[in-house]
Amino acid sequence: MAPPAHRLDDFEALVLRERSRLERLARRLVWDDEEAKDVVQSAITLAWQRRDQLTDGAAAPGWLRRIVVHRAMSVLRRRRLWNGFAKILFVAPEPIESVEADAERHAHQVQLATALEQLPARQSAAFSLRYLEGLSVDEVAHAMAIDRGTVRVHLQRAVNALRERQILPPTEQP
Repeated sequence: MAPPAHRLDDFEALVLRERSRLERLARRLVWDDEEAKDVVQSAITLAWQRRDQLTDGAAAPGWLRRIVVHRAMSVLRRRRLWNGFAKILFVAPEPIESVEADAERHAHQVQLATALEQLPARQSAAFSLRYLEGLSVDEVAHAMAIDRGTVRVHLQRAVNALRERQILPPTEQP
């Protein structure tokens, strides 16, 4: 019997069930609503193309999450490259206006997003998955396809960097 995600109806049901979580995850990683939707759509398309690689239907949500994380990390790498070119060429992307009603929270989110963009992609992804999405260290390791110990190293380095930039208070755990 084929895994559930191999059939169109089952794949559509999986996407409908997981889409909002995937979009929230992508937003936490790329910090842009439209780009997050693009990341998720790209991940869903890739998942459909590679659905035969999924051997366990119960693993489908984690499999989709992993694809989203990898797509988001690619976006972050491209963005970092563009920002480097933009600095050289003195061209900056247009700022995106906030729709948040709470100005203080929005300001902190912007500071955090800016700080996370300056971190290496794996540190940023590990921090976002663990502390913003609430995944366990093991779930982060699975989503990023790296060892649990490596996740802990990335997390510690990210937290230390955010403390140095005074985004996190010196003694506060995220």
